[in-house]
Amino acid sequence: MTYSATASHSAAPPEGSRRFVATFVACVVVVIAVIVFGLVIAKNTANTVAETNLLAQLSRSRVSSVVDLSLALDKIFSPTFAIVIGVVAAALVFLASRKWVTVIHFVLLMAGTWLGSEVVKLIVHRPRPTARLADTLVPNPDPDSYPSGHVCFAVGLGFALFVVIANARLKVIVAILAVILSIGTAWTRVYLGIHYPTDAIASLVYSAAAFIAIEALWRQFSGRIFRGARSSTAA
Repeated sequence: MTYSATASHSAAPPEGSRRFVATFVACVVVVIAVIVFGLVIAKNTANTVAETNLLAQLSRSRVSSVVDLSLALDKIFSPTFAIVIGVVAAALVFLASRKWVTVIHFVLLMAGTWLGSEVVKLIVHRPRPTARLADTLVPNPDPDSYPSGHVCFAVGLGFALFVVIANARLKVIVAILAVILSIGTAWTRVYLGIHYPTDAIASLVYSAAAFIAIEALWRQFSGRIFRGARSSTAA
């Protein structure tokens, strides 16, 4: 298993600078749109009732094996376990690459995507559907529902590994697993009835935009900070 050095050239060409600005601005616009959408639907009673009814119907057709898998992901990607997973993953990245710059790159992508979602949660402050559903399977979750921190962590972890891995064949496998993990985690949050469907969708959109923005910042400025490091492999 090989990992890229993940630092760009110290002087980006004009074309690269224009591409960076366009990419970063587009990502910021998407994040702002996600926040505005969250503020709107949080106050939309009709939409909340419709989504709550959908969750109630889904709860009546749950399958025990899928519930068990969903609860396992709920536990594994909870804040405490997520921190442990992040530390272990960062350690494995260092052991494979022997480069601290690669570890820093990985941690920024993973943690930045995840922790940024907590800021959005505080801004939107949408109550969870469990306050309205009597059969919740996860007692006393974080009261804020939009977006899902579990989903954002899954996206950050999976695609951060994809970016820092240099092996082309392994990169394809990690990309596929990252997509499955991200979408699967989003589905389980709805399946357990602790997130609205719009929460799950917004989580995927937000985390993709946040991740790309962080990666764009890294590619634009890391070479100036970590001079002498090898140029990064294109993701």
